[in-house]
Amino acid sequence: MKKIALSFLLACCLSGVLLAQPAPPPTFTPEPPEPAALAFVNHYLELLAADNTEQALALNDLRGMRQYLLERRLAELQAHNPELTAAEIEEISSQLQMHDLDPARLRAILLEVMQQGKFTGMTWAIQGFAPAPEGLDGYLVQISARNADHAEKPFLLGIKKLGEQWQVAPEILEELNRQLAPARLPNLPPPTEVETAVDVFWTRWQQGELAEAYDTFAPEYRGKTSLLAFLQQAQSFVDIAGMPTTWEITRCRPLTPDTLGLGVDVRGLTATRPIVMVYRKAPAGWQLYDIQLQMPLPPEGRPPLPAGPAPFRSNLRPDLKPDLSTPAAPLHQAPTGPTAP
Repeated sequence: MKKIALSFLLACCLSGVLLAQPAPPPTFTPEPPEPAALAFVNHYLELLAADNTEQALALNDLRGMRQYLLERRLAELQAHNPELTAAEIEEISSQLQMHDLDPARLRAILLEVMQQGKFTGMTWAIQGFAPAPEGLDGYLVQISARNADHAEKPFLLGIKKLGEQWQVAPEILEELNRQLAPARLPNLPPPTEVETAVDVFWTRWQQGELAEAYDTFAPEYRGKTSLLAFLQQAQSFVDIAGMPTTWEITRCRPLTPDTLGLGVDVRGLTATRPIVMVYRKAPAGWQLYDIQLQMPLPPEGRPPLPAGPAPFRSNLRPDLKPDLSTPAAPLHQAPTGPTAP
């Protein structure tokens, strides 16, 4: 079975909310789809510039983003693993919604991306609008900005209209990034420090020291995922594969200059599972930034299926998590100074 793509890495995925302009860029025109769209974008940028990230977050369509990520992941799984049954896809969908696509986790990641974007005190000019990538409704907005240090900061923003209200659409930029994706990332030998960190993590797990294994995660991960949530994911892994006995790094690819994505084959007492681990370089050294334990099993490692599988549903399931809808921040008059193109 082929390894699943690293699209689950939501920190990288959601960083598309505010990205440098890709090349070649879409064709932009200065006219907005309607005056309200221009006023909305200016209001959103005003919130970012004032460091009102919580209010800016309320203007993002998180439910639409979550639906997009779920449908894309399931489509990838079916394309790379055509032997998966409807019942298996249904179970993977449930696991994704409860773990990788947990609403609280998505909120925390998106909020962190916004806070790390250094938008406080920026000035900007809206350069133009372009239709969203094929398959999605909405628009791309081209923005020229300077941060508080007067450094240039051009970026794109995705927006769409839901009913009578405009909202930020993170999935529009993620889809643009996917369609303009560069050539496959090279496979590199992992740094010795990363190899050691992987061994430490799985050795502690093997010895039943899951709390100690959890402590090896970076503070960002532990701030989003509680020890209890990690233990629940670990138990799901053990229920299928058994306690880990050996592990091997099979892939190491750079995601950013200081972030590595690893593919790790972990052999348990009853099955072998492909795992994705993400390491980020910090001042103190390489730290485990994220992990995905919920990966599809090879055919020989899957447990027997229950009789009468449930029908396949790819949509979000309200019985798993509540609606992501949040009251939108009030729309104020757009600033007149720095926003003029």
